[in-house]
Amino acid sequence: MILSPDRAIIAFEDNFPVGAAWYRLFAENQKGYGYVDDKTPELGIAVINKVRGKGIGNLLMEKLFESASRDGYTSLSLSVDPKNTQAVQLYKKLGFEQCDSSGTSWTMIYNISSS
Repeated sequence: MILSPDRAIIAFEDNFPVGAAWYRLFAENQKGYGYVDDKTPELGIAVINKVRGKGIGNLLMEKLFESASRDGYTSLSLSVDPKNTQAVQLYKKLGFEQCDSSGTSWTMIYNISSS
């Protein structure tokens, strides 16, 4: 059973927010570039430049996967510019696979139930 359609996690360093990851469930008539279906939340992530490469994005995503699993979701999706190689590498390392494209972005999906 899904408890809540939206979740967010914030990372802090020295009491200063340095990153966040979130997911949100959208309907087809409200879909973003990462839309897969009405049962798969779209994920977003942001990490400030000065802390990139320290594993914060990885940690945020792993915690979000745990939250999504507890909320009863079986997958998460996202949209990424394939030219953003750092992000694409992170997503692939975490288990995301490209499932579609929209404009100049890839739609990627992460299957929670197989992780």
